[in-house]
Amino acid sequence: MKKISAFFLLFGIFCILLQGLSDPAYPSDKSIKDVVIIGNKRLPFNTIGVNELKDIYQRKKTTWANGQKISFALLDSGKTHELFIRHYIQKTPAQYHRYWKKLVFAGRGIPPASFRNENSLMAHVALTAGAIGYVSPETKLSGGVKKIQIVEDSVATSEQTEKSVPSPTQDNTQTTTSDNANKKKSQSFFNRIFD
Repeated sequence: MKKISAFFLLFGIFCILLQGLSDPAYPSDKSIKDVVIIGNKRLPFNTIGVNELKDIYQRKKTTWANGQKISFALLDSGKTHELFIRHYIQKTPAQYHRYWKKLVFAGRGIPPASFRNENSLMAHVALTAGAIGYVSPETKLSGGVKKIQIVEDSVATSEQTEKSVPSPTQDNTQTTTSDNANKKKSQSFFNRIFD
């Protein structure tokens, strides 16, 4: 009888503890407000998509849209680091560390710059062209960095597309000329094939 009572007691405690735990790889949206994405002040944008940020920190994206090399910085540890990795990279800090070990061992990357404190990370971002990083909201931003707003990827893509679309007042004669040249090339290619 004592064994059955002890079993139910332990089972009850386990269930209570399980209800109080959230998925560790995905913190609540409230905790995400505890992370601020920062970038070098000279970056030509103020927003970044969630998936783009994830690709950058997994070194799947290495250059910005203007061709500039991306430099990203990490904190070594701490609450802000853990929240950033869990939410935006969707890994635990240990999983992310193992991910980088594999990349380095395979010769596909060098470890990212990592810093012990937020001021050092911010100084690196301020002094490095094309750099991006993260800090807690309590950290006062220095003059060389700016806050980067996180947006849905569809919004970030449409903002970048709007910047690259030529205005109606631009002269389109060069486009027409290059279109005609491309048509002639394709026609001559097909003529050679079918003659």
